[in-house]
Amino acid sequence: MASHNQKCTDEEFIEIWNKFHSTSDVAKEINVAETSVRKRRRLIESRYNIILPLKDRLGRKLYDESMLITSDRVEVKFKLNDGVVLVAGDQHYYPGQIPVSHRALVHLAKKIKPFAIIWNGDACDFPSISRHPSIGHEKYPSVREELDTVSERSEEIIKASPNSKRVWNLGNHDLRFESRLAAMAPEYKDVDGIHLKDHIQGWIPAWFVTINEGQASHTEIRHREKGGIHAGYNNTKEAGVNLVTGHDHRAEVVPYDDRRGRRYAVRHGMTADSCRDPQFVNYLEGRKTNWQSGFAVLTYKNGVLLQPELALRFDDDSFQFRGEIINV
Repeated sequence: MASHNQKCTDEEFIEIWNKFHSTSDVAKEINVAETSVRKRRRLIESRYNIILPLKDRLGRKLYDESMLITSDRVEVKFKLNDGVVLVAGDQHYYPGQIPVSHRALVHLAKKIKPFAIIWNGDACDFPSISRHPSIGHEKYPSVREELDTVSERSEEIIKASPNSKRVWNLGNHDLRFESRLAAMAPEYKDVDGIHLKDHIQGWIPAWFVTINEGQASHTEIRHREKGGIHAGYNNTKEAGVNLVTGHDHRAEVVPYDDRRGRRYAVRHGMTADSCRDPQFVNYLEGRKTNWQSGFAVLTYKNGVLLQPELALRFDDDSFQFRGEIINV
């Protein structure tokens, strides 16, 4: 084992990292500066297309490394022959509130034990660090309060199905955390805690997820693509693959057939309960909007994506799914 100013090979560095999972501990072991360890770690991850995970100081399970994660951290890929993927997004979690669709997601995750659970953007809201001005004297949750709330909701999902793969596709509201810090305190770049993923453990951060790349069931899951009332139709028509999106809080499944066969456009709706929730009501000026609370259920059989399903909020205590009203 190389240490004490001896130059270690990439293989030795990886072995040491996998022993300590800590920048400071590795720096002490090989007797170099922490900045050199961070630089070397990023270089090796890029060179070998691997992840060298950090230690979770709360002792929780490290990131699932069985998926292919591109070296630039943009995309997560996996192949799925038989199994279920739950896709929920636009949670805009708010302190003191547990949305029906979140409770429904936990319920189905515990019952189905899906292959993967995808948080598809905007788990956070972050109005207190938005570029938009406050509406009157509206009181917003603090960043700390939001992070604690999202962490609590995350732990509920992980507890319901601990072996599911978990990916968090970042949304535009999630980005407010790092965008604010990058703009106001750029000197803190690469410091632990500067990234949103440092605070919400247990999820692989990405821009989008690809399932069964290059196959007829090729599916792409991302926070947003095109906008407008026909966004779903236009998304899959132009992308040429199954496309699952959020962002506009609409829930729909649109089959699209052409010479290549059938594919689907899915908009999974929002996890938040209603446009009258405190996150939305003032900037909407109390308007009723065409939003639906729910999430998507993707089922693959023999490598084929079956007709995607929606689990939708029914009332304050229940959701509807597969012809049943289920209390949660």
